[in-house]
Amino acid sequence: MNNFLKALGGYRSFKNANDSDKELVFYSESGQDWHHFRPLIEGMLDNYDHKIAYVSSDPNDPGLRLKDNKLTTYFIGSGVFRILFFQYLDTALCLLTMMDLDNFELKRSINNVHYVYLFHSLTSTHMVDNAESFDNYDSLLCAGPHQIKEIRARENHYKLPAKNLIAYGYHRLEELIELQYLKETPSREILIAPTWGENSILNTVGIELCEIVLDAGYILTVRPHYETSKRTPEVIEQLKNQFKGHENFQLVLEMGENDSLFTSDLLISDWSGIAIEYALGLGKPVAFIDLLPRVRNDDWERLNIEPLESSIRTKIGKIISPQDINSLPRVIEAMIDNRENFSQEIGQLREKYVYNLGQTRTIGPREIKQLLNQINH
Repeated sequence: MNNFLKALGGYRSFKNANDSDKELVFYSESGQDWHHFRPLIEGMLDNYDHKIAYVSSDPNDPGLRLKDNKLTTYFIGSGVFRILFFQYLDTALCLLTMMDLDNFELKRSINNVHYVYLFHSLTSTHMVDNAESFDNYDSLLCAGPHQIKEIRARENHYKLPAKNLIAYGYHRLEELIELQYLKETPSREILIAPTWGENSILNTVGIELCEIVLDAGYILTVRPHYETSKRTPEVIEQLKNQFKGHENFQLVLEMGENDSLFTSDLLISDWSGIAIEYALGLGKPVAFIDLLPRVRNDDWERLNIEPLESSIRTKIGKIISPQDINSLPRVIEAMIDNRENFSQEIGQLREKYVYNLGQTRTIGPREIKQLLNQINH
């Protein structure tokens, strides 16, 4: 009830705010979005005079605590006030990381709003996401050239209106690159960070895999996707019970935790986008357990484009069959021994797959400013 009243107050405050204070709106589904919005918002506040409205459905969103005289924050919850917010939004430009605008309960506004989608992953757009996930946005802030290629291919194939595709970049990768030099990496620590769902590592071979890594003498950290805790909490409980008290086992459930990325020598994953960030950002190898991919778009092959999360796997690591996971310690040892050579190749992969490395904090706000100028003239 307390959050309901807060959401009611936040929605009323937003509706009653001056139009000039909400010409530019950021909508955040959860505190996770703040990691992606922060460089854009801070860049706008530092370099431009536009007022910003930051609207969130998460009462614990760090963005709600940011203080600046050009920024106003609003909590609207995830229920009826969010539906009303979307339906009657009256602003020039709205940025969001939420996919599937207008496909489910959250619709485009009855007013003329320019919607900008910000990609929060380096993965491709056409296999793991719903077919129409990005169809109803006006502009897309793209992380890499593969995303623009895929969106354009879909537009051409299905005769869709052309969107404004912006070569933006991926600030999360820039942060990892910067922070890796501040962290010391101990030896013999392995990280398991998979995707979620019935075909993911933890839902299929999780216990067996953990036992193999621990029996080989490694320190092991398991970092489940937050959706695993929500959708299959019994999997998390099984891990806790199985390895409770094991001195070399750590289970990390905090959203946004980063230390395990820096302290580990190698990542074990499946189809999670974190594998691309880990390899390209930190220059460390990945062991991929070759489980079935998570596919939401059954027609993805019609575009004749191999998804990045598939094509990049042999470039940033090794693929291991689930039937062959007993060989994993040998594979891990060989990849760690070859890490120096691997790191030298990462620079070329970064340039190939990611836009504007080191420049997103400048380029993003500049692109938003240009969009606002176009809309207002």
